[in-house]
Amino acid sequence: MLTFVALDLETTGLNCWSDDIIEIGLVKVIDGQEVDRFQSLVRPKGSLPVRIKRLTGLRDEDFSEAPALNEILSGVLSFIADLPLVGHNIKFDRDFLAAAARRPLANDLYDTLELAKYLLPSAGNHRLGELCKELNIAMNHRHRALDDALGAARLLVTLLERLEKFEADLVWQLSQLLKQAGSAWYPVLEALSGRIIKQFPDRKITHRVPGARVEEVPVKDRPQQEKKPVSFEECMTVLGPDGALAATLPRFHYRPQQCDMVDHVVKGLNENKFVLVEAGTGTGKSLAYLVPAIRWARQNVERVLITTHTITLQEQLWNKDLPLLANLPDFEFTAALMKGRNNYLCLRRWSALMSEAYHQPEEAQFLAKILVWLYETTTGDKSELAISYQELEYWTAVCCESDGCLGNRCRYFKEQCFFMAARRRADRADIMVVNHSLLLSDVNADNRVLPGYGPLIIDEAHHLEDCATEHLGRTTGRTEVIRWISVAGKQLGKLDSFTVAYDHNGWQNLISQSAETRQRCREAAVTFFEMLSRWMENSAGGGEGRYTLRFGAAGNSEGIPCLPAPLDSELDNLLVNLRSLCQLMVKVGDRLAEGAAFAEDVPGLARDLMAWASVGEDLAHNLEWICRHHEEDNVYWVEGGGGEHSEVVLRAAPIDVGPLLQAKLFSEPRPVILTSATMTVDGSFKHFIKSIGLDAIPTDRIIEKQLDSPFNYAEQALLCAARDIAQPAQMGDSPYHDELARAIYSISLAAEGRTLVLFTSHRSLREVYHRLKDPYERADICLLGHELDGSRRRLVEQFMEGKRTVLFGAASFWEGVDIPGEALSCVIIVKLPFAPPNHPVLEARLQKIARQGRNGFQDYQIPQAVIKFKQGFGRLIRDARDKGVVVILDGRLVEKKYGAKFFNSLPLGEHFRGSWQQIVTKVKFWLTGKEE
Repeated sequence: MLTFVALDLETTGLNCWSDDIIEIGLVKVIDGQEVDRFQSLVRPKGSLPVRIKRLTGLRDEDFSEAPALNEILSGVLSFIADLPLVGHNIKFDRDFLAAAARRPLANDLYDTLELAKYLLPSAGNHRLGELCKELNIAMNHRHRALDDALGAARLLVTLLERLEKFEADLVWQLSQLLKQAGSAWYPVLEALSGRIIKQFPDRKITHRVPGARVEEVPVKDRPQQEKKPVSFEECMTVLGPDGALAATLPRFHYRPQQCDMVDHVVKGLNENKFVLVEAGTGTGKSLAYLVPAIRWARQNVERVLITTHTITLQEQLWNKDLPLLANLPDFEFTAALMKGRNNYLCLRRWSALMSEAYHQPEEAQFLAKILVWLYETTTGDKSELAISYQELEYWTAVCCESDGCLGNRCRYFKEQCFFMAARRRADRADIMVVNHSLLLSDVNADNRVLPGYGPLIIDEAHHLEDCATEHLGRTTGRTEVIRWISVAGKQLGKLDSFTVAYDHNGWQNLISQSAETRQRCREAAVTFFEMLSRWMENSAGGGEGRYTLRFGAAGNSEGIPCLPAPLDSELDNLLVNLRSLCQLMVKVGDRLAEGAAFAEDVPGLARDLMAWASVGEDLAHNLEWICRHHEEDNVYWVEGGGGEHSEVVLRAAPIDVGPLLQAKLFSEPRPVILTSATMTVDGSFKHFIKSIGLDAIPTDRIIEKQLDSPFNYAEQALLCAARDIAQPAQMGDSPYHDELARAIYSISLAAEGRTLVLFTSHRSLREVYHRLKDPYERADICLLGHELDGSRRRLVEQFMEGKRTVLFGAASFWEGVDIPGEALSCVIIVKLPFAPPNHPVLEARLQKIARQGRNGFQDYQIPQAVIKFKQGFGRLIRDARDKGVVVILDGRLVEKKYGAKFFNSLPLGEHFRGSWQQIVTKVKFWLTGKEE
């Protein structure tokens, strides 16, 4: 593999038949030594797209003397000759070159992207530039053809050197998997494996299974005793102006707001209170609760549980804030990050799957990636891996799950089990970090999921109602059912290699009957969900290719449709077959268990069959419960659409989660700290308190505190509200989007790009995107669209790298996007973020509020929209040096009385209102100091 040509092309797009090659880079390597290079710009048919200019740094004038492709193509092909081609996603480059040559290229292909995914499974991402940076491989310029070709060549050599250091067991197992995957890298692995075996002829190659190997540490004795109060003064020795952080961190700034929050957290812990703290951006709220929490945990020998909603904040706590505090002198503590079982690899299930004789190519590729990771990981946590949606089914086959756990009977349980290692760390930790999902799973399971804890700190608390709505309800759908049937089939397929010593005919009949029932089950599932999808599309008003339809019991008083009789009949058929298959799997498992003495892996397979049967029983129960057991306190609906085989999901959710949270989470006699940057509406916690059930708590047990941000918004931010853009219902859909496009274009031009545009609708985003793509190109501004130009993470990265860039984002961009500095100078909020009133949960909540004689719009919809609005506004100012403008293009903000609630909830005392044309002038002056 040390003789090849590394190839990289820069192109104007992704279609090899319609887009142009604009640069070619080739590097010839013979016996590991670079012997020749080729590089040339290639004149495109037209001007470069702005995104390509940003990516490559090339300009149209750079091509004035560049040759056309046909002038250099024969030289390029001669340079390559019949040598193997190496590159990062090499098929892309090969296809462009083959399309240009108008003939297939027969050269062997070796993809460094594929190899890197196998050998570096824990890499943050597998883009060429990031891998070269991580491996200290020099690259002068990214996204230039010769530099990328050199990078791919050097990456290959580095990866091969890494492979040479792998253990013999690992190389051999990896080669067998790549053979089944049909990978071009298989011969390379096979040759290396053969060489190792020749060097060590007496070495036995085995299926060795690494593991956590966590030492046994006694769980802390947590005696019941009188609680020792936390001292505010002791907390200030860390966070005060002369504290440990100020002494060790040059960039640490004392913030009075942070110390005020510490004071309230301390009071809540000491007095067993509920503390509600809204802490504006820049307050440093995570350190403000971590320091008192650690003090409490250490002196009371009582674990403190901290929960977040987003992975971003969880990673900040785990990778930044907790290590920062752990490095302080005389501030010792232990912390653990706990996740649900299915986030951890089960070594028993992994070993059983690896011992199978054959795997499908996609499964073999997945297992190869997992295999290398297993020799590196100490946690077994899947978050260390980049697992695609398509690979989730394979992860399901190897992850931990409670029903299939053999406990002490598992050979890996005591010393190597990843989940038990995580559980041990949590058992002896002072601080345990989880997410809202796991907290609510624990609540739903009567506190059997998490180790016991004392004080509870809920960060990003404004998400608690929505998370509880999801996790205290039920969900099932086409994909889940079909996947269950598929996995059941795979498990039953393993039985072909087993025989029983007695009643052989009975055993074969059982296996045959299971296979037949599985087939009927799949047919019943396909029929039911196709019929459900057609009924939904015929009955519901669709939007953006998706449909949502609420349904209820027959003859309900609100006129909600019920499932038609033919669909109910198909449900019966599906339920009967599902439960029959589950019963047969249990029977098979019992028969296997009886013969457990004959084969070591039989107990695990028997347990897996029974566990998966239990999952199937739950699936059938949820299906029946959602479709038939209609209760007044719940809302039921189906959603899906957009194609014959698109996902169709059945859901049920509690209409009001407040009483459930109060009964299951807040009834324990423990301090609870709830914090977020957005909890109040018009200066009041009233809506938040009611939404999560704290209105049932005595008022003397609740402490409320609203803390201002330390940022100077009056000097850093300008707020503008347009009064002249009417609603689509008033002016028509197309004219509305025309006007919206003109306003967004002009305002973002005044900001010289550097603009984040927040939409409430993907359809509106696309309408404006397609109107502005060409105008932005002509203005040399790069336009990036959510779900149009890449993933959320990648779009934010590109936005931060660029200068004249505009980013269109929908729901997920309203929060959790942190872009400090000049990259973001303008945030445009297209519409006030009212949730669609026809969503089943919101519709049911509004109906319930109406039955109580209250106004659902005033009491629920406006407060929810205000909180989301505050999140969107918060995208602009992220540190004390930021300066920018927020523009709202929704006339309702200045026309309606409720607009005052939105204005009063922001940290700005003044704002400008006028036409969007006037706002353009205002924006330009605010950002540049220049008048038009």
